[in-house]
Amino acid sequence: MVYALFILTIISLIALAGFISSTETAVMSVSRAYLYHIAKNGDERAKKVISLQKNMSTSLSTILVLNQFVLYLIPIVGTLFAVKYLSTAIGTILQTAIAFLSVIYAEIFPKMLAIRFTIPFALFVGPIVSKIVTLLKPVTAVLEMCARSTLKLIGVNAEAESTPEPLDEELRGAIEMHPSEGDKEESQKKSMLKGILDLENISVNHTMVHRKNLKTISISLPIDKMAEELAYCPFSRIPLWKNNPENIVGILKTKAFFSALQLANGNLEKIKINQLMSIPWFIPETTHLLDQLQNFKEKREHFALVVNEYGDLLGCITLEDILEEIVGEIVDEYDTLTSGIKVQTDGTVIVEGSTPVRDLNRQFDWNIPEEAATIGGYIMHEVRKIPDIGQIYILSGFKMEILKRQRNQINLVKIIPPLVAF
Repeated sequence: MVYALFILTIISLIALAGFISSTETAVMSVSRAYLYHIAKNGDERAKKVISLQKNMSTSLSTILVLNQFVLYLIPIVGTLFAVKYLSTAIGTILQTAIAFLSVIYAEIFPKMLAIRFTIPFALFVGPIVSKIVTLLKPVTAVLEMCARSTLKLIGVNAEAESTPEPLDEELRGAIEMHPSEGDKEESQKKSMLKGILDLENISVNHTMVHRKNLKTISISLPIDKMAEELAYCPFSRIPLWKNNPENIVGILKTKAFFSALQLANGNLEKIKINQLMSIPWFIPETTHLLDQLQNFKEKREHFALVVNEYGDLLGCITLEDILEEIVGEIVDEYDTLTSGIKVQTDGTVIVEGSTPVRDLNRQFDWNIPEEAATIGGYIMHEVRKIPDIGQIYILSGFKMEILKRQRNQINLVKIIPPLVAF
């Protein structure tokens, strides 16, 4: 009977120590973001765990005090039993076995179990630990006071708040931690979330449509010729220029033009372009996408012209361009399906020189520096000259070969990623 009672006591103490140890792991490891989400939906257990995490010092002190107390009782019970009922040799073996079992089942096993089932276990123990923390608050308050006094002796202020991690970096880390390999939908979600975070770090000159590709119409063009141009134009807004293609004097909406034409019963002579066009909106090239997105929202506009510090026209930026930074390329019935990126069977990639570096990095998870908007511009920025056809460069670990060049512009590049190149 005594032996059975002893075994039952030891097993109970080890199980209790394991429970307390797993509680510590679960409360400290569970995602606070997830807890806030389910707490907002009315889960009271989650609110208890959040409260424990907010007062982590007190919670941890309480859990550690309980755990140490139970772990202290285990060898005492074993020693008392061994001294009274067992020989010295057998008692030593028993104490060693108890210590071995305590390490496995009071520390390692419960912590592994808590890591495997962090959320359900944390929600289960949250209300229990909250009551124990309240009950033992006087004891832990004395212990914490002793600990703080010791910290002050070595020059550490325990009352000072720790420096918080930058929120965007914390979010990026959380996104990267989320597994997505082999899951296209999850990979797309990760890409979109990272795209949102990137908006405040990317300026419009990395996303804009370059002036070379900007569709414009001369305001002095005869109205019938202008109607012809607009009839076959896939864009909803057209910049109008006067005297010089870079001298934009207005923005004409194709819908407004044809609505006016319909009201005039098809009489082009009644169309007054000056009355239909709106004042162009110019923004500096250094404007960040997040700011421009907010500007579009406030001004209720979808189109802006980008200029440099000298007032020279660089291109245009649209609301769709910014949204594509988040969701990826948006293709409608008027867009061409050629993206300028072709993956070869040997792992190399053929890209047009005008392909944005960001598109390559996002599509292939590369890390080419975005010091220039396009891959052609990046190569010229790095080599500090206009390369010839056939020249090969190793840039940022990528092998890049110039396949085609027209005048001073790189038109086609062959990129060999590091794993393929070496």
